[in-house]
Amino acid sequence: MRILAPAAFLIALHAPFALAACATSSEPWRGVLYDIDQKITLEEGPSGGSTYVPFADGAGVHLYADANLVAEADDNSFSSHTAVHEYIHLLQQAMLAGEITNTTVGPVPLKATSTSADRFKCINKCGVPAVFCEKSLEVLEALPDTMKLLDRTTYVIWYPHSEDGNDPCTDTDAKKVEILEEVYGSTCANGKVITPDFMRNENHLVAEGDAEYWALKLVDDTNVFSLFDGAAYWEGKIRDGKEGCSIPGDAKFDVKSGSGAHVDAVIEAYEDAGSPRCADNPIGEIAYQLFLDWCVESNIACTQAEQFNVWTQARLLGWCGAFEATYGKTWGEYVCAMEAADAYDVDTGCVAADVPCIACSGAGCVGATSEDSDDDAAPPAT
Repeated sequence: MRILAPAAFLIALHAPFALAACATSSEPWRGVLYDIDQKITLEEGPSGGSTYVPFADGAGVHLYADANLVAEADDNSFSSHTAVHEYIHLLQQAMLAGEITNTTVGPVPLKATSTSADRFKCINKCGVPAVFCEKSLEVLEALPDTMKLLDRTTYVIWYPHSEDGNDPCTDTDAKKVEILEEVYGSTCANGKVITPDFMRNENHLVAEGDAEYWALKLVDDTNVFSLFDGAAYWEGKIRDGKEGCSIPGDAKFDVKSGSGAHVDAVIEAYEDAGSPRCADNPIGEIAYQLFLDWCVESNIACTQAEQFNVWTQARLLGWCGAFEATYGKTWGEYVCAMEAADAYDVDTGCVAADVPCIACSGAGCVGATSEDSDDDAAPPAT
């Protein structure tokens, strides 16, 4: 299932207006309110997401709680791993925007204008079971200092799931404004609309796999749960993803640059062939598993620290430049290794030099300008 929730300044401009002290008739707040509206009314279905506004006083991740699942199990973390997944997406975007440039300085102090003194805070306007707030905050607070890199509060915003047994949220017009103002302040004083060019440096393929793999590993490392098993959950996702994408042996799994457009092309190829289960999250996850295997086989250090380094350097070097500078191998070498691997068997004739790259985009790029953008770029993954 695709769960894109674009950053506020990239959200559709037909967003609804609301009577709020924040200037919701203009961007970025108009888009943020639209994003919250889509979540609280289930217009997009129960799909989690994150909303990032550069240099704002708060940030939000959006999650759905199923009141039927209030007991821990080996596959039930009360969606706390999804909270970490979406939080990682916030970090990815902040790195691409140049807000986070040093990933070794955590915990970063909260700025004076942060809308709360707490690093993580829960918003539960719709009355979901309290255990979802409790467990997600417990996990987020237990993350290592190297993950605490935002200088404002991250709010975990909960909504009722659409499954039977969940009461829908009521009075949503008022509550969406309350959520907006709690996260960003009663006047939304800070936050910038900056060119979306910086998100053109995002590798959508990696964004999803990176967020899910490390979220599950980090949840395991917190030792918050006695039954939930993040490693087994990841293994199950890889099995299911390969089945849905007919891997090994399906030439449609041609990820190319990993850009949003190229991932979309893979999704469309599977949909056209009657295989809609091969969506962007499974595509990113099974590609990331091969990346991890490739790192071991190539004797490359591929920790989260290295992955963060790629995200921070992509705004300066472009994705491929940052990838090669970090790992000592080209993006094309990785893609060809994946396509030729027995576990994938997509294209044994892949040539690394022929694999397309996402061009560097934005004023921060060394020797590049926004005119050098790659048209294949897409809004951020969540």
